[in-house]
Amino acid sequence: DTGPYLQYAHARLCSIERNCGFELNPEIDVSRLKEKPAIALIDMIAQYPDVVKNALQTLEPCTIVTYAMKLSHHVSVTLETLWVMGAERQLAEARLFMYWATRITLGNSLKLLGLKPLER
Repeated sequence: DTGPYLQYAHARLCSIERNCGFELNPEIDVSRLKEKPAIALIDMIAQYPDVVKNALQTLEPCTIVTYAMKLSHHVSVTLETLWVMGAERQLAEARLFMYWATRITLGNSLKLLGLKPLER
């Protein structure tokens, strides 16, 4: 069940990017992301390099699986309250950037595990 859950989370993030109604703005001011779930999600993304390094040093791919599951769960919970659609434009763009970074991180985790990140 782990693989499909991770792929579903990735596909859901792709759907948000497709359906938000505007393009990703890499110049957006992410300091607008002040909610606790957003800060926690950003902190999780920042842990990714250390997770990969640890997995390589210990030869334990389960480290990446555990991280990807936690990231997927956290983004799912975050998506319940921090919407892109309907938010004020600059806040929506900052949230979209956060979800894009989450999608890239989750997709890279899937690739390291030999899984194809699904977009739909």
